[in-house]
Amino acid sequence: MPSTTLQNFGYPESLIKSYQHWHLLLRPMQPSIGSLVLVCKESVQKYSDISSAAMTEKSVVIQDIEEILGHRFNYSKINYLMLMMVDPAVHFHVIPRYEQAVEFCDQSYIDKSWPTPPDLSHDIKLGDVYQQELLKTLRNDFSVYQINRDEESRINSKKKFVRMYTSGCFDIFHQGHLNILKKTKELCDYLIVGVSTDEVIIKSKGRPPLIPFEERISILEANKYVDEVIPQINKDKQAIVDQYSINAISVGSDWRGKYPEVTCEMVYFDYTPNVSSTVLKQSLNLDIDNNS
Repeated sequence: MPSTTLQNFGYPESLIKSYQHWHLLLRPMQPSIGSLVLVCKESVQKYSDISSAAMTEKSVVIQDIEEILGHRFNYSKINYLMLMMVDPAVHFHVIPRYEQAVEFCDQSYIDKSWPTPPDLSHDIKLGDVYQQELLKTLRNDFSVYQINRDEESRINSKKKFVRMYTSGCFDIFHQGHLNILKKTKELCDYLIVGVSTDEVIIKSKGRPPLIPFEERISILEANKYVDEVIPQINKDKQAIVDQYSINAISVGSDWRGKYPEVTCEMVYFDYTPNVSSTVLKQSLNLDIDNNS
């Protein structure tokens, strides 16, 4: 299960980008437009206890936040609040501040607390439609920023695709999964992997997974072929293509002709003989299926 802090801020639905040591979320309540929450993945409740690697990466994340929000909304200042009174995990509230009204989706939003400290009890009340549009917009902004930042390192790349996506339950991670990840990474510079949440698995299979979501996603995050792991909260593949600028999706060959229609290219791989989920479930006498 995700930590209470993550759940309280709407994870995984609110996830904008997952870094190695940090989750960046869209804040459910928006005291000003573009408000975020940065949550440390490590199981610590004191800032001094986070690892040096997480501390180092935080400076990269902050740079991303300030560049992207600055480009998107041209904020006047940005506030970082570390409170940890109700939600104990190490996290920051990231509140962009605006001296002037800011436009988004043909609507005008005012920072009513300016120039005093932000009022976190205030919500500009975007509504569900605009909240989802803001989430999609920022996901795409961070994705494009990653592409641009890595462009120089790809100048001499001979790989066919820039960004690829593959997904699954990964309830029992096996050699077949590893082979698909390896083959996919051989074709692309940046591999994003979607891991089905417990809720998605329960809805599609009528039972919970053997391995909880947080453990399954941590296995993929530790894989050397994977650049980014995201929760798969539904089966809308086109939304992933759009939000993460995906050039191609890889999937097992058994999905040929059955995969949802998408605008990017499809790459089909044969499963590794004798290590499929079907073989494993027969061996373990379990009802396990790692569909995408």
